[in-house]
Amino acid sequence: MSTRNDLPAPYGPTPSPRQLKWHTLETYAFLHFTTNTFTDKEWGYGDESPSIFNPTQFSAKQIVSTLKSAGLKAAILTCKHHDGFCLWPTKTTKHNISASPYKNGKGDIVGELARECQKQGLKFGVYLSPWDRNNALYGSPEYVTRIYREQLRELLTWYGPIFETWHDGANGGDGYYGGKRESRQIDRTTYYDWPTTWQLIRELQPDTCVWSDIGWDARWVGTERGFAGDPCWHTITIGPKDGVGQMDEKKLLSGMRDGKSWIPAEVDFSIRPGWFWHEAQNKSVKSPTQLMTHYLESVGRGASMLLNIPPDRRGLVHEIDASSLKLFGEHLKKTFAKNLAVGARLTASNTRPGSDPKHLLDGSWETAWYVDDNVLTPELMLELGRPKTFNIIRLREAIALGQRIDEAAVDCWQNGAWVEVAKAQSIGSCRLWRIPTTTTDRVRIRVIKAAACPALSDFGLFLEPPMPAWSATEPAKSTSRLPATVAACSFEAEGGGAAANLLDGNPATLWHTHSVARGESGLPQWVVLDLGASKKLTGFTYLPRQDGTVHGMVDKYALHVSPDGKSWGEPVVQGEFGNLRANPVEQTVRFPMPVTGRFVKFVALHALEKNHAAVAELRVF
Repeated sequence: MSTRNDLPAPYGPTPSPRQLKWHTLETYAFLHFTTNTFTDKEWGYGDESPSIFNPTQFSAKQIVSTLKSAGLKAAILTCKHHDGFCLWPTKTTKHNISASPYKNGKGDIVGELARECQKQGLKFGVYLSPWDRNNALYGSPEYVTRIYREQLRELLTWYGPIFETWHDGANGGDGYYGGKRESRQIDRTTYYDWPTTWQLIRELQPDTCVWSDIGWDARWVGTERGFAGDPCWHTITIGPKDGVGQMDEKKLLSGMRDGKSWIPAEVDFSIRPGWFWHEAQNKSVKSPTQLMTHYLESVGRGASMLLNIPPDRRGLVHEIDASSLKLFGEHLKKTFAKNLAVGARLTASNTRPGSDPKHLLDGSWETAWYVDDNVLTPELMLELGRPKTFNIIRLREAIALGQRIDEAAVDCWQNGAWVEVAKAQSIGSCRLWRIPTTTTDRVRIRVIKAAACPALSDFGLFLEPPMPAWSATEPAKSTSRLPATVAACSFEAEGGGAAANLLDGNPATLWHTHSVARGESGLPQWVVLDLGASKKLTGFTYLPRQDGTVHGMVDKYALHVSPDGKSWGEPVVQGEFGNLRANPVEQTVRFPMPVTGRFVKFVALHALEKNHAAVAELRVF
């Protein structure tokens, strides 16, 4: 083994000790749980009463055990989401769990989960939304100094070691704000004074990784769809005007080969369409097969996988979610149980004095095969001793010395010749290739291009078994959609923007009000549906446009019901669809109480971008 003095010089930015520990986790859980769980919303407005938060069977043990069964190494809890409700008895606001009926006001969800994670050997992290739609001080300097930082201080001093703090990019907008019910905008670059805020974390818990769009230690991957870019570099350059919530998403997705900072990507996505638990989504839980694909497209591209698993209203991981997670965990364990490359005879084109290619097969992140400084394209052949069958290949760099390799490939000996079976840029902490099932007795690693002499720490060949059958078997609450026709609309664009498109069952077509000839329609815009006869109605679903743009994507709405299509009265419901920009999935809105009527008017009050409306599908139930 090379001594420290024999090691190659580091190349470019390198990870800190805390980041090196973070890289080894690879998979961990997000737990979205708050008043939204009980209101069926994704984003709360901030006026929700703490009295609605009352999980009847909350079990930290069941939640953490479920995460552990999936092979997850840690959990991050939404201690406070945008609605401002705190899941611990904070001294900073009365809008917290002490005012809820849970355990007669004596409960502490943060404390229960932190202790259970420690008991079962998982690390614990905290999500603390910077945006607080409940707090009257939000938008003022006092909110940052007296509320947000003090909440961070409590979380980092009351609950033991915290492996990661999560600082969301959603900031500023409409909210309750202590009863003002207004819109408040902040400068995302300067308002929170992030250097000072994050320095507090460094002082209280130096080993804690700080996550946001701009680091310090880990970054958002730029999408909530469950994959990293390919390539996905660990390095990126943060500009002076880059702020939390306003980084270029394409830049985040792939990082930058010559980035100035080591800020690796974290892939956050949910096991359900939404981030919070909704009964209507019980049949839309991701399968073990889907989770394995997400694993390969996140961890397998050098990022970490942050899988959201929202507890239900009981305070448990729902049975459907738990069954999928268990099978996924078992499959992952079986897949990587045996490295078929172990025991191979290794022949390297070059080896640095004091180093040994055998370290590629010792299972350690801390040892590596090093080559001489002037060798940029080394090769290593593995003779397996006998034909072996595999379909997953793993390769890791010794990232403590930086990300050195630009491109590498793996070949198999087939019919008397080398055949390339895998190739990629950005190896980094982990590169996984899923290939067609292959049998061979010889494998070759080729570094095609490198910025500095390569240093490889791990190589593996694995046989992924067939995935067991699984289905989301529990029926969701009935939301049978009623047949309807378009009775009237305020505007429809020529050439494909007909209002009838929102009833055609095709997510690719739109009712939209942006006319090529007439330009932007302006907002609000409305459409009236005729149900054919008077019906008892309990809610509606809205599918945003699915074509990758947010132009006209309705995020604020009102919905009216009428017996005759003439007298409308006050809206049955009025509100917003939260988080559409990052997660444009179907939204389900249930009425506070059933209403009866024949005609339904959907009013688009506001869009994420541009001044028109665009809706893929709209249904009433």
